[in-house]
Amino acid sequence: MCDMNANPPAAPPRPQVVQIMRPDRGAYSIERVFADIRAAMTDDVLVRAWVCPYPSRGVLARLRGAIAAAREPADVFHVTGDAHYLALFLPRARTVLTVHDCEFVQRARGLRRALLWLFWLKLPVSRAMRILVPSQAARRELTALVAVRPEKIEVIENPVSTGFQPLPEPRHNGRLRILQVGTKANKNLERLAAALSGLDAELRIIGRPTRAQVAALRAGGVSFEWRERLSDAEMRAAYRDCDALAFCSLSEGFGLPVLEAQMVGRPVVTSNRAPMTDVAGDAAVFVDPEDVGAIRRAFQRLIDDRALRRALVARGVGNAARYQPRRAAAAHARVYRMLADRAEAGR
Repeated sequence: MCDMNANPPAAPPRPQVVQIMRPDRGAYSIERVFADIRAAMTDDVLVRAWVCPYPSRGVLARLRGAIAAAREPADVFHVTGDAHYLALFLPRARTVLTVHDCEFVQRARGLRRALLWLFWLKLPVSRAMRILVPSQAARRELTALVAVRPEKIEVIENPVSTGFQPLPEPRHNGRLRILQVGTKANKNLERLAAALSGLDAELRIIGRPTRAQVAALRAGGVSFEWRERLSDAEMRAAYRDCDALAFCSLSEGFGLPVLEAQMVGRPVVTSNRAPMTDVAGDAAVFVDPEDVGAIRRAFQRLIDDRALRRALVARGVGNAARYQPRRAAAAHARVYRMLADRAEAGR
């Protein structure tokens, strides 16, 4: 006979997950991605953020950061990117590591490259049970540098923040206002400067350009201004106030600015390389990032062809809508539960 008064079985405890964030260094792309993931997280996982209080500068400060991370109470630890060394003392069976890209190793040389490879890739990857990457291109980049079992790596694409919403095109009198996000070497700013020389356009740069980049912009007679350390609201305003996005990168792990511009309703010129070709879908003008003439012709088309701009905007909003935070949150929650369940079973 069924005992109607019997208590139902207790629900399993929710895994306690800590997302370990890099020290504050004035760049917020990773922070935005994981804030959106936490906000959309499923109810069966409890996730909080922990920001490393020690700067990523010098051996001692980094060592203190890694020790502090290991002292955080959690069932699952997730090093969310950039400061990969924070995984060095975490329990391997309960650690997730996100590697957004490997460009920081590829552009380094000599002893610096060897140290970055060892302490930012080789050892952290060995200390994690699961490696997450945002694209197949990032997977290929990582496995070319470090031996990783295929089943250990999973692709979870970055989401575009719900704070980015379609907006009417701005009403500027005269020049095409182009937004460039980032100034690292892979962002290809010098070639963009040469491509824009003589065009009826002006450039808004997010990030501090180097002396060489400023010299290239001035040599090309390009009208430009730059800003850094933008808040989320200021970043959305930068997209709102531009006419188009330039994202002609030589390499990327994902290319989130492409989706942010598309969601706001701005046409995109980007590289004909993965992962940009995958992320942008059919809603961008693709160019060889090493061909200054091709970049120039792409922006001239945007200046001359309003119908093209409108078509790119219409397709772009639809493409960006596929990258919802709830999808990324559900994928992360599944990984967290898997590691928590395995750790519990092993006790």
